[in-house]
Amino acid sequence: MILVLGDLLADLSLRIEAFPVQAGGMQRVSYFELGPGGAANTAIAAARLGLSVGHLGEIGDDRAGRWIVEDLKAEGIDVGGVITSAQATTGVAGVIVDVHGEPAYLGYPGRQYLPSLPEAWAEGIRQAEALFVDGWVDHTRQADLVLEGLQTARKASVPSFFDPGPGNPALDNAWHAAACRRATVVLATEDEGQRISGRSDPLESARAILALGPELVVIKRGVAGCFLVRKDEVYLAGGYPVDALDATGAGDSLDAAVIDGYLRRLPLEAMGTLANAVGAAKVLKLGTGRNVPTRDEVRTVLERFHVDMPGLLRT
Repeated sequence: MILVLGDLLADLSLRIEAFPVQAGGMQRVSYFELGPGGAANTAIAAARLGLSVGHLGEIGDDRAGRWIVEDLKAEGIDVGGVITSAQATTGVAGVIVDVHGEPAYLGYPGRQYLPSLPEAWAEGIRQAEALFVDGWVDHTRQADLVLEGLQTARKASVPSFFDPGPGNPALDNAWHAAACRRATVVLATEDEGQRISGRSDPLESARAILALGPELVVIKRGVAGCFLVRKDEVYLAGGYPVDALDATGAGDSLDAAVIDGYLRRLPLEAMGTLANAVGAAKVLKLGTGRNVPTRDEVRTVLERFHVDMPGLLRT
């Protein structure tokens, strides 16, 4: 089973005609949905690619938390490791997208109280096929849980995947470098890679992150695709030019494809091809959570661009 740790929040997704949204003004919303967001995007995308997935996290005893759990269950994701705390409040992200498909975020962090990694979670990680975590944290305690989870996986020789995200400016994001030292695979945008490495050139940035300790670094480049870097290998995977409706969750979906490809030991070319196809399939859809792409939708993208790689998708 693939375990996803933390970042268990709801997305309130809205589509508007154009920015800015101004005080005192009125804009019609053409799309509205409330459902799982954050790391649940990766969890659902991985499950739809055919992986067995479980989610570990803390939520409040509130409507947002219940909606998340119900939707994860509907996707076949094991939620036995989700802790509902009476004193906690589930986080919610307001995701506003314009007609160009680019999102703006409003974050309500909620409250979480777990002081450390529960032993049941630690044992689950030790028995897992892989661990995924991200850097979307609002409290120092959440950052510590991510590092504990990565260290637990490392000691148990369980592959771990870390997506740093844009970082919270209210926190010291030096902990992202500590997470990279513990992770097997790091998945970052060019901006995130530069923030961690201090290097402006994307390839130099990837190599600097690789020197911290991971086995593989994936740099996500939006419509340009991604490139994948190992110690002695670099592969540039070109993106698929599609008319994007909503870029929200595309990077999360791509993460799931890399997890799938890594665990199946696909070569970098195939891994990058699958990752870009999953990302392209996501931007063709509005919303996050249960609106990440299905295998059939990914297959449609591969067929549209005449990609012939037998075994690229799980059967």
